[in-house]
Amino acid sequence: MKRFIILLAAALIISSNTETFGWGREGHATICYIAERHLTPKAKENIEKCIDGKSIVYYSSWLDCHRAEHKSWGKLSHVCHYDIDTKEPIGKPYKYIKSSINKLKNYQNLTDSALKVTIYHFVHSFGDYHCPGHVALYDRSGEKAKRVHTASYDIYLQPKKTRFHYHTLWDSGLILQYHSDWGYMDWAHALDNNVPQEYIDRVTAGTLEDWLTEVATLTHEKYDIFRRVPAKPKDTPDNELTIVDRNLMNEYVEFVSDQLLIGGLRMAKLLNEFFGN
Repeated sequence: MKRFIILLAAALIISSNTETFGWGREGHATICYIAERHLTPKAKENIEKCIDGKSIVYYSSWLDCHRAEHKSWGKLSHVCHYDIDTKEPIGKPYKYIKSSINKLKNYQNLTDSALKVTIYHFVHSFGDYHCPGHVALYDRSGEKAKRVHTASYDIYLQPKKTRFHYHTLWDSGLILQYHSDWGYMDWAHALDNNVPQEYIDRVTAGTLEDWLTEVATLTHEKYDIFRRVPAKPKDTPDNELTIVDRNLMNEYVEFVSDQLLIGGLRMAKLLNEFFGN
């Protein structure tokens, strides 16, 4: 028993100080569950026929869970790249999600195995690209694009009184800090409760490019998550790291909550278009 407690404590320490992949399981499952709540009966039926009768929630973190045994999938970027001036999506991650969408538009032409993998990739990456911590900004004014901002660095999380990864704060830290006893269904039901159709129509209007640009713009301009919490060198002592306090987290959790809901609503719109006929 004593050995078990020691191992459990070590696991908790490691998980709080390392970068998690994607939103974290709670975030990904929440987005997929919200999307599933808004699927038409026909779309839900067609999707489940393609993935052995299971829910898309079951595969929401598939791309993270299978990195080790499938190196090519693990190398796919889970962070979307943007031009720092225009906020337009650029580079391989954007091309990857576009490719997945184009395949699903004509999913009848895919083999069963290719279709499954494409669905797994889409529901995961589409969710990731709505996460503020998955925004990477690039300066393209020179001969070669240079990454300027990303959330991959350590901060000092005042509520936990510990060093914390900024990326992890956005992936799962904010979610777990506010409702540590909630599961993805709790989050989904709380966020997706009597949402007006007018709101749904507004946030799902436009194109993929419009949606991604909006995420980058909100992240960089309205919430300014990079300049307000500047990066420090890797060897910076804990007491010299940028501090994230409770007031900032109160503001940030609203942003995260909005993105979970919006990501789910937008995912549903696309899946209904792909599989609703």
